[in-house]
Amino acid sequence: MKAGGAAGSPGNEWIFFSSDERNTRSRKTMSNRALQRSVVLSAFVLLRAVTGFSGDGRALWDKKHYVSPVNASQLFLYDTFPKNFFWGVGTGAFQVEGSRQTDGRGLSIWDRFIHTHLRDVNITAKSADSYVFLEKDLSALEFLGVSFYQFSISWPRLFPNGTVAAVNAKGLQYYNVLLDSLILRNMEPIVTLYHWDLPLTLQEEYGGWKNTTLIDLFNDYATYCFQTFGDRVKYWITIHNPYLVAWHGFGTGMHAPGEKGNLTAVYTVGHNLIKVLYGRLLTRASELRCGGSDTLFKG
Repeated sequence: MKAGGAAGSPGNEWIFFSSDERNTRSRKTMSNRALQRSVVLSAFVLLRAVTGFSGDGRALWDKKHYVSPVNASQLFLYDTFPKNFFWGVGTGAFQVEGSRQTDGRGLSIWDRFIHTHLRDVNITAKSADSYVFLEKDLSALEFLGVSFYQFSISWPRLFPNGTVAAVNAKGLQYYNVLLDSLILRNMEPIVTLYHWDLPLTLQEEYGGWKNTTLIDLFNDYATYCFQTFGDRVKYWITIHNPYLVAWHGFGTGMHAPGEKGNLTAVYTVGHNLIKVLYGRLLTRASELRCGGSDTLFKG
């Protein structure tokens, strides 16, 4: 084999290698260069795939501004709602009524809960005080121009001990005035029967929603409301978010009555709430439908 030479290291040493070694070295160098070109080309193609070619974005921005990217039937604009669509606001009795021990109202499980679990909170005695400032609230609804007002009836305001044996006359008067005022202003009332404020007496005597007795007691309360207010109320919501009543009331303890860690109680409460929502209550309500008006039931 014929020897060859090349200037080599910084120390001016000579490195000798055979012609076969030189050919192998040359092939490796060419292979490495080809690999580098391939990597560069692949990176260029990938970059173009991600960023697009020059001018691609300009074509998008040059489109007419009135061309919609969706079908016209899918647009969500104020003027595409049905003619009889309801616009309104909603509240819960415990959050807005205030006057928690005024005119014969009984205590609820939330009155107890905020004093045992939220000791720094001391505002529910007045809250928004809608019980006192009803006319001002009605004026505010008029100003907003709403077509419906969703509110809840306070079970302990209507029946302080939870049973329908004796209605609280002042509480009854309050809800009658509220309903009559809404009708007078052409606002549709949507009434929630239960927004979590269970009469405290029922919690103490029966254990609340863990006891099946609550199904009949709620049925009696709901029946009274249908009979008394049904001539002015077409739309009813039975129980506001029953999931939270069961899970946070008896699982996490974050809501009244503040029990936690008992999964059996969670499932029992959920079962009883479902029986209330879809059991005898609906059958009784359909029999009590007033004037043939439709009744909306929602859990």
